[in-house]
Amino acid sequence: MDPRDEAVTFDGFTGPLLGLLRRPDEGAPKGILVLAHGRNADRNEPLLVALAGRSAVAGFVSLRFNFAFQEANAEPSAGHEDEIADLRAAIAYGRQTAGGAVVTVVGRGLGAWATVACVTDEDAENAILLGLAYTGQPERRMALERLAEFEIPTLIFIGSASDRVDVPGLKALVDPMPFIQLEIIEGADHRLKDPAGRTMTEHVIPKCEAWLRARSAGLPVTSFPTRTTSGISLRFLI
Repeated sequence: MDPRDEAVTFDGFTGPLLGLLRRPDEGAPKGILVLAHGRNADRNEPLLVALAGRSAVAGFVSLRFNFAFQEANAEPSAGHEDEIADLRAAIAYGRQTAGGAVVTVVGRGLGAWATVACVTDEDAENAILLGLAYTGQPERRMALERLAEFEIPTLIFIGSASDRVDVPGLKALVDPMPFIQLEIIEGADHRLKDPAGRTMTEHVIPKCEAWLRARSAGLPVTSFPTRTTSGISLRFLI
């Protein structure tokens, strides 16, 4: 364990959850990130660890934790209801620990859909979705539409080579949503890894840090004239 990480335990839906808390490198926290891992991973996913490190430099507290199913070496619950409840518990613990600071929930894979459920129930103020899987399922479409309904500032990353996302369909869905910024990582798969299996941290983390700094400064998400990179139109934050 990194010496900058503090091991913590807090109550989850079915039992205690194990987390790692990292405080800002200096000064009072600008906010807190609660980081939720994917189905076949844990709190030490490379993207989550890297984001915890960069967020500390940027002045944020971070809390990454293991879902109960991971600790039990079991499968996630049907409909991810237990995981959503665990994430809500982590958000509450993080907010209390950080003195009521603004909460940004970061989810990867399964954790991304748990994140959408929590932020649209007004448990947190911002969301970052890493490696979102979306192929037009009605329930997932409705979940993303609620992000716009509740005006949740959200940063979404998908891989251009992912076999678990309908890129045109997702773009068509979120382009009219002014609070959502979509980033498409060229050549990345659904886990945001390159063809050699390396996590594309350098393509993701700087964008997350810039977005977090802008959000903490109170800058709005707005629709700009689109800029095209490799044929992909993106919305940017100012």
